[in-house]
Amino acid sequence: MTDDLELGHESVRVPPPVGASVAQLRAAEPLGLEAGFEVNTDAALFDSSFQDGEDAHERRFGLAIEHVKGSVRGRTFDNDVMRLRVGPGGFYAQSRRFEAAFYGDTGKATVSFVSESEAAAVVWEAVAHYRSDEARSLLCVYSSDEAPDFFLGYRVSDDQRYEIGRLARVVPLHMRVLFSSTEVVPLVGATSGAVVYQRTRTGKHVVVKAPGRRRPLMAGAGHH
Repeated sequence: MTDDLELGHESVRVPPPVGASVAQLRAAEPLGLEAGFEVNTDAALFDSSFQDGEDAHERRFGLAIEHVKGSVRGRTFDNDVMRLRVGPGGFYAQSRRFEAAFYGDTGKATVSFVSESEAAAVVWEAVAHYRSDEARSLLCVYSSDEAPDFFLGYRVSDDQRYEIGRLARVVPLHMRVLFSSTEVVPLVGATSGAVVYQRTRTGKHVVVKAPGRRRPLMAGAGHH
């Protein structure tokens, strides 16, 4: 894509070497977790064990993902790249082409429809917070191609993060940011939480907000 946003290379790290574990990445997560749970596969996508393929990923996360889906059972806001469901039991977003990319949260979530300019403001604010190390991960998907243009960044600590792809100066089809800040972030109304933007198939601009952070559901829930 053209007119890309370059990140400071001094803060970017290559994916972990063989033998690095997801547990090490999660060690930097903040405390103060709220009732409920989340399933987030971001760290696993950078982990060397993911080289074992999607079947191994399914064994690891499959039951946890199905549990979240069963808990949400909400309204559908899909597009060609991501499935997005929001209900009384929380929300989840899952890649349509790459189902290993999943985030689900059983916390209370709100849904709003915004204008195109408001959607752009949400995305730019999320990117700014990520670049200021106030977000623990950021996902942007820009196209629905077989090999889509996308960006995924995961912050391990204040001075280290793993990244794939490149940020671009366009409003994506899907954006998801997870906050972890010492100050209240106006976009989510808390120091931590999730914000999702999605452009639906019908062209509506949807923003989902879930303040706070739930306890990570153990990745091993998918093992037999």
